[in-house]
Amino acid sequence: MTRVRFGRDFGELEVSLGTTLLAAAARAKAPLGNACRGQGVCRACAVRVVSGAQLLDTAGELERQMQLEPGWRMACKTHVQRPGLLQLWIPHWGGDPSAPSG
Repeated sequence: MTRVRFGRDFGELEVSLGTTLLAAAARAKAPLGNACRGQGVCRACAVRVVSGAQLLDTAGELERQMQLEPGWRMACKTHVQRPGLLQLWIPHWGGDPSAPSG
């Protein structure tokens, strides 16, 4: 299991390996865009991986074509691959993404 933290207001939950970040955000009730319904073409679900990037799969071709800023991933196309602690952030969740949460 991997623990995922969602900014400062949406807490932390445990997810199984293979879970997408989009599915994890939905379980945490952390608002995250999903205009393309997980097809990976709208960028609405982009999240900043504050810590724990090594726990995720590598970006696929579709995600690389999006040319996101370093440290950002498409939640609909990114899967948890290893156990540990992962911290995510997007601006409308508020707070300082580098501040410790918990």
